[in-house]
Amino acid sequence: MVKAIIFDMDGTLFQTNKILEGSLEETFNYLRSKDLWHDKTPIEKYWEIIGVPLPVV
Repeated sequence: MVKAIIFDMDGTLFQTNKILEGSLEETFNYLRSKDLWHDKTPIEKYWEIIGVPLPVV
């Protein structure tokens, strides 16, 4: 079986705006639990790059 992860940060495939904040909170909470992140979740930064072409990001 082939497994894949889809990243759709511009909302083309999924309505990213509906799941972004919850997904980021879960991800950064996990990183905090592993002592890999110590700051607040940078949700604002992600909202800034939604829909922006990769070379610009």
